[in-house]
Amino acid sequence: MLDNALQLARAGRPQAEAELFQLLSIPSISTLPEHRLDCRRAADWLVAKLRGMGMESELVDVREPGHPVVVAEWLGRRGAPTLAVYGHYDVQPADPLEEWLTPPFEPTLKDGFVYARGADDNKGQHLAGVKAAEYWFQAGGPPLNLRFFIEGEEEASGRSLPDFLRANAARLPSDYLLLADGGFTAAGQPNLLTGLRGLLYTEIEVRGPAVDLHSGIFGGAAPNPFNSLGHVLAALKDREGRILIPGFYDDVEPPSPQELADWAKDPVDDAELMRRMGTTALPGEPGYSARERIRCRPTLDVHGVIGGFTGTGSKTVIPAAAKAKVSMRLVPNQDPARIAAALREFVPSLATEGTTARVIELSSAAPVRVDVSHPGIAAASRAFQAAFGAAPLLTREGGSVPVTLDFQQALKSQLIVTGFGLPDDALHSPNERYSLDQYHRGTEMVIHLMQELTAG
Repeated sequence: MLDNALQLARAGRPQAEAELFQLLSIPSISTLPEHRLDCRRAADWLVAKLRGMGMESELVDVREPGHPVVVAEWLGRRGAPTLAVYGHYDVQPADPLEEWLTPPFEPTLKDGFVYARGADDNKGQHLAGVKAAEYWFQAGGPPLNLRFFIEGEEEASGRSLPDFLRANAARLPSDYLLLADGGFTAAGQPNLLTGLRGLLYTEIEVRGPAVDLHSGIFGGAAPNPFNSLGHVLAALKDREGRILIPGFYDDVEPPSPQELADWAKDPVDDAELMRRMGTTALPGEPGYSARERIRCRPTLDVHGVIGGFTGTGSKTVIPAAAKAKVSMRLVPNQDPARIAAALREFVPSLATEGTTARVIELSSAAPVRVDVSHPGIAAASRAFQAAFGAAPLLTREGGSVPVTLDFQQALKSQLIVTGFGLPDDALHSPNERYSLDQYHRGTEMVIHLMQELTAG
């Protein structure tokens, strides 16, 4: 049956590409209210696809406002393990539109890549899992039980899927969870993740005068929230890159010797990192390599500054308030609540005379450690070897997938965290793309994985 499923996958590649293009054409941007119906269209498309394969599938509205969760299951293999497959149908906004070479929601094929928002992150990745299940059904039925959980709020840090999992954990036990929302270390080099960084996303607000003021009349005497905000931001991290929030590093867990040994095999060096980023330097916390800083060290970054006048021309105003979006990527053992409390205590002390500063927490996710001793890791390694001809490296991911911890804690699932994207796929950026070869091989990897999880 395995050979039949693989043959069906290879014969079905044109149809699989057409379906990927259909899903990519839906502008399911979860953060923008005007795309709420588009998000539901994408969810409806997936429900119909999963139901048409023979799975019980439904759309679950968990929270208002929010986007629905796609839930599907097939439990036709009594005594076999259950594999849950995760994905998210929502995508990032496509801005800045002027930097796209082709329209972001008109999938375009060029040199073996499909260019579209969401191609890699995450429609092309979870659709590989959907297609793998479909080919198994066509070949006579999967060798194990299956569940799918595909959410519409990953890019917006929503709580619908986490709340659903925790409320329904007793009826959703799953032995393994496949989370393919990452990428290869380099072309030809797959990986399996031993950890994901967590996230604390905040807004720092500084207030000064009661109203906006004319800088000619009041400048020199009026407290300026932007000037104060500049001092606040500068005091959060020194010029070398070390974060200065008291107690910030107290609970950081260092990587294991096994992880460091695998990272030494990583073919991506500093020159390649700089090429990918289009930069000439790799600044950061002293005493750690760029590779370590990306994978196992916490970070603090400013993402945007809001306030005052930013339109065309000039307006000499001293604003009444200024804000900055600031996030911290957290590593295993760091508690987002503890870091948030330390930040809330520290920031007000940094404001300059006549201004006040406060921290508003927007979202958070705890870091995750992945056990790599369970049988699913060996099964995934064999599946990668069969589909891609290469064994995966054990590594960590610098990004965050907030729902991972909910799967781990609520469903007690053993995690298989990986991905089929390539390093140059421009996730969250203009001209996002996804290799069709990776899509098809990723589908075959999941086909193999479903078989391997039943071995032994």
